[in-house]
Amino acid sequence: NIFIKSNFSKALIDSLKVFIKSVKYPLAVRSSSLLEDSQYQPLSGMYATYMLPNNQSKTSQRLDDLITAIKLVYASTFYQDPKSLINRSVHRIEEEKMAVILMEMVGQNYIDRFYPTFSGTAQSFNFYPISYMKRDEGVVHLALGLGRTIANGEKSLRFSPKYPGILPQYYSIKATIESSQNSFYAMRLKASNSSALKNEDKNLTSFSLKTAEKDGSLKWSGSVVSNEDNVIRDNLSQKGTRVVTFTPILKWSMFPIVDILNNLLEMGKDALGCEVEIEFAVNIFEDKNKKPEFSLLQIKPMVMGGSRELINMDNEPSKSVLCNSKVTLGDGFIDNVQHIIFVDPKRFKASNTKQIAKEIHQLNNMMINKNAYILAGPGRWGSADPWLGIPVNWEQISGASAIIEIGIKDFPVDPSFGSHFFQNITSMRLGYFTIDHTSKDESFDHKWLEKQKVFKNKKFTTCYKLERPLRIKIDGQTGNGIILKPKVLDIEPFDSTEYAVQEDQLRTNLFNREQNQVFQSWLDDLKSEAEIIDNRKYYYCLLYTSDAADERSSVDLGG
Repeated sequence: NIFIKSNFSKALIDSLKVFIKSVKYPLAVRSSSLLEDSQYQPLSGMYATYMLPNNQSKTSQRLDDLITAIKLVYASTFYQDPKSLINRSVHRIEEEKMAVILMEMVGQNYIDRFYPTFSGTAQSFNFYPISYMKRDEGVVHLALGLGRTIANGEKSLRFSPKYPGILPQYYSIKATIESSQNSFYAMRLKASNSSALKNEDKNLTSFSLKTAEKDGSLKWSGSVVSNEDNVIRDNLSQKGTRVVTFTPILKWSMFPIVDILNNLLEMGKDALGCEVEIEFAVNIFEDKNKKPEFSLLQIKPMVMGGSRELINMDNEPSKSVLCNSKVTLGDGFIDNVQHIIFVDPKRFKASNTKQIAKEIHQLNNMMINKNAYILAGPGRWGSADPWLGIPVNWEQISGASAIIEIGIKDFPVDPSFGSHFFQNITSMRLGYFTIDHTSKDESFDHKWLEKQKVFKNKKFTTCYKLERPLRIKIDGQTGNGIILKPKVLDIEPFDSTEYAVQEDQLRTNLFNREQNQVFQSWLDDLKSEAEIIDNRKYYYCLLYTSDAADERSSVDLGG
């Protein structure tokens, strides 16, 4: 309210008035700050963004809304979330400088709605590569409508721009339906700005895919799971469940999004000298004479995960290592896990995998929202074929912070790399380890684990509780990962000789501390019982400070 009631200068208001008279398109009022775009540790999305339809008939009303939105963006710098984010980073709040940007929103009018054909983000580095993918080939997220779907971590299509045909989250019909985007965000053009300006989250409205199909925008990104044969069809004339696959774009190349993104990522890395992230939006028009539009909204340094010092794995003694892998997914450092749910290979049989999945589900329900845990066991986690691994779904393991696939001699199965719940692993940034039992560089210390305290024991699975947290380190740039056993506390032996030398001094210090406490308690009681009149208002003190460059030339005027 303090910011809203504040006044802009006449010169600024006149400039904004000229601007608002000349633009009639929807606007995004957002921040651009030094720390948000820092090359070392960018703090993206710290401050508020407000979106305005900017379609009222009166210029004065549009100007008032714009001024209010600008004030609210500045006000967001004082919110607790940005302060907490800065405090957890290497930056200081004193370093921050921020401007407000007025941007044209990219999209099309659909009766009462405004949104682009699709929007997305692209990153030049991929922490979760699978199959043929390489980490430095990047990753893309696409979503129908405005980009809030991606910003909020909701369901979107994830793929490598090098291999757009590999979609691990769509490995089956059921997985496609579960992982597909099923709603999209758009701006209501007839909505009142007052509610949107009161709450940043009310800028946009969520709509179903049925609305997009009615608008005619779904045909560029949608497919159908046919009711007749349960097969995915790329023709929306079929009856069935609508899913967002972007087949017309990625498979039939109706718009060269892959080539554009590959070129932009390469140019961005060359220009900034680091890994980059871009935000973009695309309009494809019904009118064939009107060329499609690609709009580059933002390019910035990419957040590269944890500190290199925290995930340094050099010189770790082998006896302190629980798990070591050269093939991991993810990036960063985790140190809040004290539980391990373990499927013992000695008790494991492929014929019992469904029963094992039920036991894990029961343990997960006990742990979820209470204790994070590591899930470790043989074979493929989440396999649809129970003879190839344990057929858990995401709900049954949703409390895991890291997952380990352990290869065993009598169960020669290729690792899945989490493809069966890939959408959840990437959105929640879980660590995923794969242990090749034939490799000398990869290991899992079963013997140490079996000596730990058992929290819950079942027929095929055991949950262990450790006295202190494990340390999970994943280097997303190399794919190396390590899980370290809890630190052993070093307790120095009692030195009786040194104590004898310091005994008298220790006794004296304890006596003096006790004496001071007694005196302070007596003084506090005396003050509380005494009648004291505060006459300080009759006396004044002048404090003079000098800004002289040489302190020796400053003058002390006294109190």
